[in-house]
Amino acid sequence: MILLARRSTRPLLLATVSWILLSTAASAQGETGFLRGKGRADVVLGATLDRYDHFYVGDMRVENPAVGTVKRWSGVLYAAYGLRDDLDLIASAAWVRSQSNGTANSPTEEDLQDFLLAAKWRFAQWRLGRGAFSLLAEPGIKVPITDYENDAITAIGDGQIDLRGRVILHYVLDSGAFASLETGYDRRNGEPHDEVPINLTVGGNVGPVTIAPFYSRIDSLGGTNIGDPGFDFPGLEEDLERVGVSLYWRVNDHFGVTGSWRTTIGGKNTGDVDGYSFGVVARL
Repeated sequence: MILLARRSTRPLLLATVSWILLSTAASAQGETGFLRGKGRADVVLGATLDRYDHFYVGDMRVENPAVGTVKRWSGVLYAAYGLRDDLDLIASAAWVRSQSNGTANSPTEEDLQDFLLAAKWRFAQWRLGRGAFSLLAEPGIKVPITDYENDAITAIGDGQIDLRGRVILHYVLDSGAFASLETGYDRRNGEPHDEVPINLTVGGNVGPVTIAPFYSRIDSLGGTNIGDPGFDFPGLEEDLERVGVSLYWRVNDHFGVTGSWRTTIGGKNTGDVDGYSFGVVARL
């Protein structure tokens, strides 16, 4: 029965990449408990657009003509390979361009951003009701690829190494519907404070289309507020909550197209971002 459930959820596995596309560029989306299987790989090439014209100073939502509208474009390459049936190796990298039309005339920044390398290991699985429940460990590391600008309105990242220790609770019904909860602790070296991420994803199929709403939250464990004496952007206490939905159209067993939308519902010292992602997915 578990093997049957795995086959029926293969389209959902491919669909999860539509919010993973921003896992490096936005640090606000998460992995699910699906694994590729030994010798199988998924490769995703995606593009994203984030924009905001309001932002949070502390927890107060404001706008400022000096900031104006900030837009960020990202190109993301994501790949996952099954080393064993219970173990995936995951890598992603992003190129990011960020610009503002505010009166402060902040310079446009563009560069290769961060490289993320992670492993996802299912260390326990058992039948539960009409489905299978799994527990997974997900250690990872995020490293800047270039010495990009990290202290500006148009900064494309925080520019430091993250050591990530996360776990995933995953439940999939025999019908293919699923729910995944990813959380853990991110040790952020340098000026940014450590973070606790929470990513909840649910999903199911409607014909050849997979629909997967998601919720993401990041809690920073310290830092300053915008406007505090001597503040800089890497040292901010940046919290956020976002919700969104991902769609995946399965063209055939080896190819698909994906898109997602997300919006910010709360935050602290962060942009009130709305964003979109589009990508092509190949199974090798």
